[in-house]
Amino acid sequence: MDHLSKLFMAALIVMFFIAGVACINGSEKSSSGYEITWVGTPPAESAMIETMINQQISPYPGMEYDNITLSASRENEKLRIHAIAESSGSRYPDIYDFTYRDDDLIRVGYLLEAIPESVRSEAIDVAMQSESIANTLGSGTNAYGVSSVKRILPETSEKFHARKTLISVTWLDHSISALVDMDTREVVQVWNGQ
Repeated sequence: MDHLSKLFMAALIVMFFIAGVACINGSEKSSSGYEITWVGTPPAESAMIETMINQQISPYPGMEYDNITLSASRENEKLRIHAIAESSGSRYPDIYDFTYRDDDLIRVGYLLEAIPESVRSEAIDVAMQSESIANTLGSGTNAYGVSSVKRILPETSEKFHARKTLISVTWLDHSISALVDMDTREVVQVWNGQ
């Protein structure tokens, strides 16, 4: 190996070492046991924000988040924070959106799909027992199409049923959605866009 090749290999090793250190510095374990990683430069208030986010998010019962990826952008006087929480118990993540201003973190949106596959399947089965859903979906091998299954938090579900966690099962290709109470195994509301 000539001198130039040795120099190139040494520079490559140093670059990989620096990149590894930078990645390690960009993420850390929270007190809840999951790893928190910021995309880009974390805001100055990142430690306080992480603590507040930890208090406002929760995985589906019986699951744990493995890692949370946070990104932040300034919008006028407030900071918009996007959080993607992943769990090895689901192929889908939970997504939360927050605003942060004057030491106040407010959740402004969420899309919670990190649900165990067994619960997901059970919610679809319960939804398909609804006469309205069954009539809309029809019969045949491709009648059911692709469904999306999401967790609805109590503060949202109380507007439609009761203050408890519910599951939404939606078939976009059929424009129909069912709100499922997994405790009672009932469809508590159906929306049909047709």
